[in-house]
Amino acid sequence: MTILMKNVAEKFKKVAEIERQVRLSHVVFGAFALLLLWASCCAIDTGPSHVPRHLHRFYRFPEGYNIPEKLLSEAERNALISRVERLNAQAEVLNWDKYRPVHAETTIIIVHVHKDVERLQYLIISLGQVRYIWRVLLIFSHSYYDDEINNLIKRIDFCRVLQIFYPYSMQMYPSQFPWIDYDDCNLTLPAGAAPGEPCLEREARRAQYKWHWWWTAHYVFNGEWRSEKRMVLFLKEDNYVLPDLLHVFQRTRRLLPYFRAEVMSFGGPQQARLGYDSITIQAWEPSYEKGLAFNLRTWWKISERSSFYCFHDDCEWSQSLVPVFRNFTGGFAKMAAVSAPRVLSTSGFASGRSGARWAWSVPRLARLFPETVRARVPPPSAMQARARRRRALRPSRCGAMPEQVLYCLAPLVPGETTPVDPLMTATTKAPPANSLMTASNEATPDDSLKTATTEASSSTALPTKNEITNLLHVT
Repeated sequence: MTILMKNVAEKFKKVAEIERQVRLSHVVFGAFALLLLWASCCAIDTGPSHVPRHLHRFYRFPEGYNIPEKLLSEAERNALISRVERLNAQAEVLNWDKYRPVHAETTIIIVHVHKDVERLQYLIISLGQVRYIWRVLLIFSHSYYDDEINNLIKRIDFCRVLQIFYPYSMQMYPSQFPWIDYDDCNLTLPAGAAPGEPCLEREARRAQYKWHWWWTAHYVFNGEWRSEKRMVLFLKEDNYVLPDLLHVFQRTRRLLPYFRAEVMSFGGPQQARLGYDSITIQAWEPSYEKGLAFNLRTWWKISERSSFYCFHDDCEWSQSLVPVFRNFTGGFAKMAAVSAPRVLSTSGFASGRSGARWAWSVPRLARLFPETVRARVPPPSAMQARARRRRALRPSRCGAMPEQVLYCLAPLVPGETTPVDPLMTATTKAPPANSLMTASNEATPDDSLKTATTEASSSTALPTKNEITNLLHVT
């Protein structure tokens, strides 16, 4: 009996050992299968691993992807002009029902978009990770119409979105003044290529960014979204923002009344000796163009001095703002700038992915979401001295001709006029008499420009160079 019991016990031990070996083999097999699955997933480029899964759908274009340039026929251009006019008139806001309505204090973020969709997708991914992003109205202002770009933007569901289109783009008017004109010379040609002939040197492609920025600012501040309580933040398609952008934005905004700052900047040079909870009050400079923000009152001051912007012969909108701000009270625009930038740029990298890979490392090294912000305020004399010492860069010679400048000045002539651009607001009114601004005599356009603007046609077709020249010489 004892022997029988021992045999039974040994059999049970063998069965248990076999089951243990089977379970161990299952675990090993499962771990090996998971390892293979992980390796296969990594082999497929489905998006950065640190990006939240709900934002992977914006990762659609491979590294270095470029939208091919397409030359439109005359019929296609006319159809595009009509489509842009209709879309701008409709001004359909996506996700309107999902989030609270836009009110007078809703922050607007404007993104200027051309064709760099590969960098744009990383900007959208970064915006999707910003805290409180659902509170803003995100406006994409396009200088190029493309279905791939539009489909990417229509995927956004984390905030309200509006798309507007620059109606004077080179895509719609490729060989018509004020863009490429066959009477102009090409600055890429060697000097003296056309001896003895008059030559108008203009960089039309680069100048488009300047006029596009100006048109967008006018559209927002003088149109349906006009409000004295609202701040507008400007971005570009090659920017990348940090998650605490709006967190710091609101805390910096609360300090503006104490220092009477006129603009804010969230993308200036890094000031290593100051922390992520510091801001500096200083004179604005073009190096602080990334993440520039201001309100309607500052826009009134800018628009009063519009001639300084429009006649400044430079292709960059930031450089063209320099003469405008120099004619502010004190000779500069007072700025509240974060010491550690929250708006980064990927333009200096070979591709958007390589730039974004660098930007991804910044939050790991930074102390984001500060409880409070500290302001560093130099004396006014120091700011004035720095503004005077600031050496103006040589203009990039875009050819600010009077005919072309009319497109810039037209919507901003004081009083009630009919602007050249039919897609802007129907009327443009002067600022209220009780505002804090004072009119600038130097910024008032010539009477001939006023007359030309008042009599300008409101049709969708652009006036020709001869028609504008005749308007400018009205007596």
